[in-house]
Amino acid sequence: MILPARRALTGAVLAGLLLLVGTACGTGGVAEGGNAGQGRKIFQGKGRCGSCHTLADAASKGQIGPNLDDAFAADKDDGFKESAIQNVVLAQIRFPTKGSGMPANLVRGSDAEDVAAYVAKCAASTDKTACPGTAAGGGGGGKGLYASLGCQSCHSLDGSASTGPTFKGLFGSKVKLTSGQTVTADDAYLLESILDPDKTIVAGYEPGVMTSVIQKNQVSEADAKKLVQFIKGQK
Repeated sequence: MILPARRALTGAVLAGLLLLVGTACGTGGVAEGGNAGQGRKIFQGKGRCGSCHTLADAASKGQIGPNLDDAFAADKDDGFKESAIQNVVLAQIRFPTKGSGMPANLVRGSDAEDVAAYVAKCAASTDKTACPGTAAGGGGGGKGLYASLGCQSCHSLDGSASTGPTFKGLFGSKVKLTSGQTVTADDAYLLESILDPDKTIVAGYEPGVMTSVIQKNQVSEADAKKLVQFIKGQK
């Protein structure tokens, strides 16, 4: 969970943290680079940031951690440089606030620098060129919901392994459950899995992973049906 400068630290305290970051004291060192474009991909994908944080450009609506747009808006208005915000975010990725629930070093090395650069650039941004998602939004269809609900954090579209089953080729396939039963991933199965994530668990996966982010009936039936249509198109 990325700790925002404004929400957790204000005035002299924030200045003190920026001083520590600048001297690399207890922060793991300052960022030596960072590609915001690559950071956006990591934020939305393997970094799983969107499942916990809201960020308009990433079309993410996670509610476990701080809303990054709201959190950094005042800092940007106050004139904090992008590089300063990047280093604060990087420090929090490396050393999250105690009790926040965010694992330390969820992303590492250049990946961490890229994510920090992306958050610094696009959180609370009005730059529609550098952060086009700010203008485009997530959309109301299944593809937009796939992004905004953070589904991409656990379910790939290319067949690659993750913490949840891939959506590639899922519709119509035979799925073995932890109960030993084998079912067909049809419309009814997919809809139930979205509305009540822990009701049936695919063999090889753990219960409670999806419900740690998406609770039972959190997604409306109308939106769930849009997601089902999106999943059906992943072949």
